[in-house]
Amino acid sequence: MEDDLDHIEEGKVDWVKVLSSFYKSFEKRLEVAEDEMKEVEIQDEVSDEVCDKCGRPMVYKMGRFGKFLACSGFPDCRNTKPIVKEIGVACPQCHEGRVIERRSKKGRIFYGCDRYPACEYVSWDKPAGKPCPTCETMLVEKRNRSGTRLQCPQCGYTEELPDSEQA
Repeated sequence: MEDDLDHIEEGKVDWVKVLSSFYKSFEKRLEVAEDEMKEVEIQDEVSDEVCDKCGRPMVYKMGRFGKFLACSGFPDCRNTKPIVKEIGVACPQCHEGRVIERRSKKGRIFYGCDRYPACEYVSWDKPAGKPCPTCETMLVEKRNRSGTRLQCPQCGYTEELPDSEQA
């Protein structure tokens, strides 16, 4: 086939004839493959979470915005939950919630309070969980080519992060 395509490129052979001769044998093999193909059933991965509404185990599903948790009792129970990734930092605004990693509609990662909409804390930069020694505002991680540093969004204080702490 590759030689035939080279001949077509050189203008020595008519491309319609080459493709029609290839397709005749290919079409027969395609029909056989369709007849012999079995339907594939993808098993859901069970999580440790329990459904808030019916008590059945939650399973991981894949949707158009990525993975999420859904009740294994679908269609009787239609409960779903987002997969939450905690970063281990208390919310600097309300001091009650935890900061979690989220994704914007365009897929960009940002950080916000898990108590949203009661607390509207959000940040594009990952909170470090450490207060600024100058003004007590929570430091955030800033990444660049040379590594990661901690920076205060309020007063501009910066400190380099040791290599062992960089993720």
